[in-house]
Amino acid sequence: MLHDMGWATNADLLSKDKRFEVDGAEVARDFVARETCTGSAGGEGEENGWDKHRLQLLWDAIALHTNPSVAMFKEAEVVVAHLGITADFLGVYLGAELGGVGPLISVDEYKEIVTAFPRAGFKDDLVDIMCGLCKTKPATTFDNFVGEFGLEFGLDGKGANKQEYRETWEKF
Repeated sequence: MLHDMGWATNADLLSKDKRFEVDGAEVARDFVARETCTGSAGGEGEENGWDKHRLQLLWDAIALHTNPSVAMFKEAEVVVAHLGITADFLGVYLGAELGGVGPLISVDEYKEIVTAFPRAGFKDDLVDIMCGLCKTKPATTFDNFVGEFGLEFGLDGKGANKQEYRETWEKF
């Protein structure tokens, strides 16, 4: 549920120099640690199963959720988080990411999910968010999929500063 906290509009939650996935991972880890881990005499307390290792799994799952070339080789929790989040974007086309092993959900299952949880405005909102990252934190977008939004839609989602962003992206 916390994997997109790196898209927060509250600047106090976010860094100026880290990818949104890392910001989201840090916000989530810090929130869960603060809300569930009480600490013991050794400094590594555990309450509700949130020990240091599990907090690291949370961080990894969120920080790596857009990086299949790494996430798919991590612990099961990281793999499942990556697949679930990616299925939200790719739906029945998710199987292509896995080397053509076939879709993980059927067309009927995907339609049922989208009917139960409509995605009204999702595409436009996503473009706005990704282009906003290209505008406010461009150096964090040059080596990943976020930069593709800046290249295609500019810094405002409507084409503004598209060429300027492309020139900077090419230099990087």
